[in-house]
Parts: sequence; structure tokens; C-alpha cells
Amino acid sequence: MKTWMIMPKLSVVLVCVLLCSGCWSKVEINERTFITTMYVDKGEKPGEIDISLSMPLPNRLSPEGTGGPGKNPYALVSSTASTIADAIEKIQTDLTRKISWGHTRVVVFGEAYAREGIQDAMEWISREPLFHLSSYVMVAKGRARDVADLTPVFEETPSDVLREFATQENMLKTQMLSVLMADKMNQGFAAPFLESKGTSMASEDNKRKQWTSQIGGALFKQMKMVDSISANEARTIAWANRKLDSVALSVETDKEKASMTIYNMNSKIKVRLVNGQPFFDITLRGQAELNSVIPILKVKDIVGVNQIEQKANEKVSAYLTDAIRSGQRKNADILMLGYRLEWAYPQIWEKLRPVWNDYVKNELQFNVHTQINIQFVGSESSY
Repeated sequence: MKTWMIMPKLSVVLVCVLLCSGCWSKVEINERTFITTMYVDKGEKPGEIDISLSMPLPNRLSPEGTGGPGKNPYALVSSTASTIADAIEKIQTDLTRKISWGHTRVVVFGEAYAREGIQDAMEWISREPLFHLSSYVMVAKGRARDVADLTPVFEETPSDVLREFATQENMLKTQMLSVLMADKMNQGFAAPFLESKGTSMASEDNKRKQWTSQIGGALFKQMKMVDSISANEARTIAWANRKLDSVALSVETDKEKASMTIYNMNSKIKVRLVNGQPFFDITLRGQAELNSVIPILKVKDIVGVNQIEQKANEKVSAYLTDAIRSGQRKNADILMLGYRLEWAYPQIWEKLRPVWNDYVKNELQFNVHTQINIQFVGSESSY
């Protein structure tokens, strides 16, 4: 009787031990190389694609590393093939460690490749199980490979610089998930547009090095880059998407020239029906602090403050309107307004979805309204 009662308990313990035995196909961490950034360019020959992968070098990351002083703690390996999978396989063949995509946070597309279409790359990425959908998408003016040569003055690697571009929320922040959603819903999107230039840098003994800047936004329709917008327009797109931390703005009235910092930024996009057609109300809100006013503005000068607010609202509204119009000219719904329409009026969306791109270009109705409230006029105005 006692043996009969003990056997089930032993079986349970045995099962638990087997489940905790670990992975039979594990790969040791020191046998992997962790890709941090993927650069995708159009190849020199028709139909070819050029892939460059950035990865840290563990033996150079620590002070005891064998790399020696002055050597970069990261590597960049490139290969060209007719498909992404083949190019990556070529890279893997020459590496002494297995490629791991679990730490990849940025994908940069070259402009030529982006204009031909990023569909193949996104298809491969969406099928790679370790690739994070929260990774950031960017576009380089010229070749993406040139961005990989940027000088990481404040960070350890170029990959860290690109990642911080997104997380700081100073301009556009576009993630893989948003790109895939736009593709499935037949809508457009905007991604950060980068430019690399050689410049003399004091931090590098005045040597000429690559410096990468965010110069605006790249507009996409059906996974193809169709246009670009300015930095100011790109910031308002990020503001409308609630992905902008703060922004500096300068305006001029009839009497003053003022500069301000806008913070506590928010937005609201609502859709309503006007004569049976969707109409989009886009509202941008923010609080502001005046950084400078010439001539000096007194606290009691409420009229002057109101005029500055009005000019700021008009300027921001114009930036966002111009950005949306740029998308319209290319049939691109860069704010994914169709997504809002589907939630509010699904039956109307079902009718417009097959022709949404043409509808955006010819019939889209919207209004941009900005509410910037100046909270602080500065200490100079107290005397």
C-alpha cells in the first residue's frame, strides 16, 4: 500500500526534473555574435542587395581586451547577393560565431533601395523569430553603409548613436510594428531621414570624420519611399503621433522676435462625418517657455504674449499641413488616418479601403489646429 502511494509522487518529481534539464540545442553565449544594426543597400548589379551587419567585439569592450588602444570595439561585415538570406549566409560563413538577432535594434535602408521598395527586407525580418518588432527603421540619404562609418563621439558604437536618435524622441521614431501595420492596412508612414557628411572634428584631433544628422523624414507608400519632408515637418508628424519630447520654435510678430521651448506635448486625432464623408480633426497641444524675446517683453504685456502664441500656432499648423499635403501628392497616408477611420466607422472604411490611396490624394479632408500655451515668459520680464 505504501509503495502504491509513493509511485505517483515519484513520477511527478521525475517529470519536473526532466523539464528543468535545459535546452538540448543550446549555443553558448561566447559562441554567438550579436547583431546591433542592419544596413540594407541596393547592389551595384541589377537585382542584387548589399547587406552590412554591425556587431560588438567582446574582446575589445573591456579594459583588459586584447584589441589594444585606439581600436574600435565593433565590427562591420558586408556581403552582396540576390537575396537577403543569401547575403547573410555569406557573412555567416566567414564568421567564427553564430549570428544572433536578439539584440538588433536599428535597420537602416539606403535611399535607392527604399525607393525601389523595402518589401523583401520586411518580409525576411517578419519571419525571423528573434528580430524585435520594436526595432527602429531609418532611411539614409545615399547609401546606408555610409551611416555605419559615423563617429560615435558620445557613445561606444554607431549603433548606440542611431538607437539614441529614436529613444530621445527629438524627431521621428518609427518601429517595425508600425511599418508592418501600414503595409497590411494599405497605408503610408514616415521614417527618419539621415545624412552623413565628412567634417573636421575637434574631438578627433581635427581629423575629417563622418557625422550623421537627422535631416527630416522619408515618406513611404506601399513600402516604397516616395518623397521626403523637412526636419520641421517631420517633428510635427512625430508630435501628432505623440512621439516628440520637446521642440524649440522661433517666431516673429510685428513687434517682437521670440524663441521658445515647447514641452508637455500631446495630440488628438478624431474623425467625424461631414455630408457622409470622413473629416479628420488633428489637434496639437503643448505648453511653452519663452527663452528669449527681443525687445524684452513685460509680464503685463498680455497682448504681446497672445501675439507670440498666435504666430507659434500658425507656424506649427502650417508645418503639419505641408507634411500631410506632401504625402497626399504621393497618395500616401503618412499619419495612418485610415486606421482611425476603421475604428470609428468600420463600414465606411470597408468601402474606401480598396481605393484609399486615391481617396487620400483627391478627396481627403482634414483640419489642423494647434494650441500652444505660453506658461513662462522668463525672469527678464520681471523688471
